[in-house]
Amino acid sequence: MAKTTTPAGSRIKKLGLDEALMALFIAAMDANDHVAREELARAHHLIWSTKRFRRKSGETVGRLIERMKRLVEEQEPAAVMAAAAKSLPVKLRPSAFAVVVDLLLADGKIDAGERRFLRDLAVDLNIRAHVVSQVIEAMLLKNQL
Repeated sequence: MAKTTTPAGSRIKKLGLDEALMALFIAAMDANDHVAREELARAHHLIWSTKRFRRKSGETVGRLIERMKRLVEEQEPAAVMAAAAKSLPVKLRPSAFAVVVDLLLADGKIDAGERRFLRDLAVDLNIRAHVVSQVIEAMLLKNQL
């Protein structure tokens, strides 16, 4: 997937909460330049099981996915992550991080690119290291079943 550089001085508009969450899901799946089939299935499950999306129409969510997919493809991933993180209320940031970790563990492992993505995301979300460790540990336990 070719990425274009964000033009100098260009800024990503403030994202809404739904946009921010979807942008993080899409960026996470693309973190290692390969989207595993299991990640796509997990993303579908996570989207429809998340309170935010559960009551929205498939058409509405589909348009949102396409818009955020285009944004991630056209802009620097780091800029999209930063904009998404900035758009999330502080109280929801650990939850968003946990959902992203769960998504990345869909194929049973977190590779080097995904680890970098999570490290950068934790910084963007301003989540403390001990919380990051707890979330990752809990998601690893959950995904052993």
